[in-house]
Amino acid sequence: MSRETPEKIRIMVVEDENHVRNLVKIYLEMSNFGVIEAENGRVALDLLHKQIPSLIITDIMMPEMDGIEFFLNLKESPILCKIPVIVLTVKSQFEDIKYASLIGIEEYMTKPFDPRELIRKVKEVLNRPRQEKNIY
Repeated sequence: MSRETPEKIRIMVVEDENHVRNLVKIYLEMSNFGVIEAENGRVALDLLHKQIPSLIITDIMMPEMDGIEFFLNLKESPILCKIPVIVLTVKSQFEDIKYASLIGIEEYMTKPFDPRELIRKVKEVLNRPRQEKNIY
C-alpha cells in the first residue's frame, strides 16, 4: 500500500536504462517525493497528458525521442514549458552543457552521479522562483 498523499511533490524520471531509473526513483522516494516513470521522451509526453509533475529529470541519449527533443517539445506547450528540467546524462562535453543551459534546462548532472547531490539539486530547483524563459 502506498503512503503517497495528494500533496506529495511528484517528479517525472525519464530514463531508458531501467537500473538508473530505479536508482533515481529509490532516492527520490527516500526523500519523500512521488515518482512518475517513463522510458523515453515519447512515453513521457503521453504521461504528461495525465499528470503534471513539479519537476522532470531526464536523460539525453534515449531511443525514440531523446532528452533534448523531449525538452523542446515541452517548451511548445504553455503549461508544460513551466516545468523545470534537470538533465542526468553521460554526456559531459562543455558544448553539451552549454547548449542545455542556452535552451533553458535548469540543471545538468553527469553520470555516474552522487545521489545526495541529485536530491540537493532537486530541492534547490523546486525552491527557485519560476521565471518565464524564451528559448528563441
